[in-house]
Amino acid sequence: MPGTGSHSAMLKLLDYGTPKPFGAAIGGQRDLMWPVNTYRVTLPKPVADGERLNAFEQLILKLLAVSGAMDAQALAEETRIPLDLIESILLRLQDKALIDPFNVIVEKEDIGANDDEQVPVFATALVFRELVTGQMLPFMHWLDDNNPLQKQEENKRYWRIPLNDANKHSPPTQRDIISLVRVIQRRSAASGREENIPPIQKIMIIDKAERHFLHCPIAIQKSDGEFRIADPFGNGFSLILERAFEHLLEQDEAQANWLKNWKASLSNPKAHNQDEKPKEAFETEDNWLRFPKLLHSLRLRSNAPFHSIAQIYAALEWALFYACVQYPYETELAELRLSTQADQSALLAQAATKIGLTAPRSGFKHIREGKLIDFQHGKAELETLLAIAILQARDDESNPWLRLAIQQPELMNHLLDIKKQRDEKGHGKGKADAPEMELSDASLMREIIQTLLPQIKFLQTPTSTSLSDIDSDFRADSLLDARASLQSEFGYKTFNRFGTNLQDRLVHAERAFLSWKNGDDALAFVRDLYAALQSVFEVSLIQRLPPEADDTQLIAVAGTRAVNAGLCSKLPEGLRTVRPSAVRQTLQGVGQSLGACVIALLLMADEDVLKSIASTAPSFVDDMTAVITKRGHGNEPLPMLKEQVAQLRKASYKIIKTLIEV
Repeated sequence: MPGTGSHSAMLKLLDYGTPKPFGAAIGGQRDLMWPVNTYRVTLPKPVADGERLNAFEQLILKLLAVSGAMDAQALAEETRIPLDLIESILLRLQDKALIDPFNVIVEKEDIGANDDEQVPVFATALVFRELVTGQMLPFMHWLDDNNPLQKQEENKRYWRIPLNDANKHSPPTQRDIISLVRVIQRRSAASGREENIPPIQKIMIIDKAERHFLHCPIAIQKSDGEFRIADPFGNGFSLILERAFEHLLEQDEAQANWLKNWKASLSNPKAHNQDEKPKEAFETEDNWLRFPKLLHSLRLRSNAPFHSIAQIYAALEWALFYACVQYPYETELAELRLSTQADQSALLAQAATKIGLTAPRSGFKHIREGKLIDFQHGKAELETLLAIAILQARDDESNPWLRLAIQQPELMNHLLDIKKQRDEKGHGKGKADAPEMELSDASLMREIIQTLLPQIKFLQTPTSTSLSDIDSDFRADSLLDARASLQSEFGYKTFNRFGTNLQDRLVHAERAFLSWKNGDDALAFVRDLYAALQSVFEVSLIQRLPPEADDTQLIAVAGTRAVNAGLCSKLPEGLRTVRPSAVRQTLQGVGQSLGACVIALLLMADEDVLKSIASTAPSFVDDMTAVITKRGHGNEPLPMLKEQVAQLRKASYKIIKTLIEV
């Protein structure tokens, strides 16, 4: 039965130290005893970093082997390498006993041999199969006199995890070991270590298992109130054990009650209340009834002192939309419907010239029937709104667009430039959309909105910040808490190896999450997750070869590969509707959208990589579709409960970690 461990069980508890990856936890950590079978395998042992020759050392050694002894000056002239570096290389080769003080090759060595060509040294290692779901853990313990298997005896009372009998007699195969080595190599690279594991030429496995337990600390994180399980070997958190524990909670009532009772003992009835932001001048009851989506876009987000470019763009789109629907528009829709692409472009150019606006630099985009239907259904999209607006204004001297044209003749190009900035930010380019000073486009936004919709009034000196933002200490604490939470989530080494822009996106999203209140607008949060995920996907696609498939087959092939890997029973609609042209551009290295990146990964990843993703994150495809669907067009208000936001955050972070490690 599960429960606290006995003294006899402690003798089987392996000692790999006490991992502490947790950030702020509620009530401290508890300790699990996780059952594992260990198997002995013989395979080539990794070459220590210090024993390897770097590229410069290999070059100099080969030159000496071919040309005979040469002094440092001659080697520098021959290789065009600086003299001081040559002297350093020669000293290193002498230290490794590969050359003598006269730069003569020591004959006992295999001259000029590449490390990868050297005969590997075989050694015995232990591999670990956890006994809840039967997965191999990404760690190998190399056995030698200096690295014996250590056991521990603790006075603590650990909670023992029950094993699944179906996994008790399941020795690993050679394929399992090869996959395990690959995972360890990828994880080592992701965390900044170099294992230098050579290609496996021969693997011998002893089928007899040894039963042990691993010490796995578990804690409830303050950030989301969910449990996290430390990797027993000190590599941050263990997604495999967390997934196994989730599976166990669904199957074993005793485990579920243990966690439920623990959480109940930690509950705090006092909730943190943050004061509401003061109302803006435009937030009248009438305006909320007339222009609800515009006001949602204008209202500053929590912890945001200034409007982001996405908010500015969304506010402009909704202002244009509400301005258009204040006038009759059926005639304009009919004109657009009945025009061919060439005629429509000429029609719009003529209307723009008549009211005094410069046409877009790249010409007018063709407004298709579907876009006109979207407008009639209440969807705001810039190109459609511009077309309708200038057609409405061409014969109406009272239309406010005539005043805008006088003030801003380049207005359409300026709006399209804002759209381009918004799109780049939304697809993972650059830092988070969180300006630390007011953007120049914010004043233009206010000018346009007040001209088109006189009911919307702004203060002469706009309110730029809430009380919490004025408090610099609060802002600093908020950033510190968000960064600490992320470092705890991903591990310090992995997080610090993220690019600056990706870190910035995640910190911005985490700040929003940590201060979330039920009903807050989640649009900016979802956009940050979307952008972060797309940037991680684009990195993971580098150096993968695109498939040989016609554009018409790309989505179908991706769906088949996803189903075969166990990622889904059917590709969700949110991915089936991705444009094949966007997928093709993404395959060629020009990321178009998150959906296109997901399809590209399904097409380009090896079968074992897709199966590894399915094993670690079985809801991968559904989670990605949820983020894509939630983001939508990017200007609709998105109120969400804290619980929903926490689920989306957890799924997104799991995907990021999975993509880094597989």
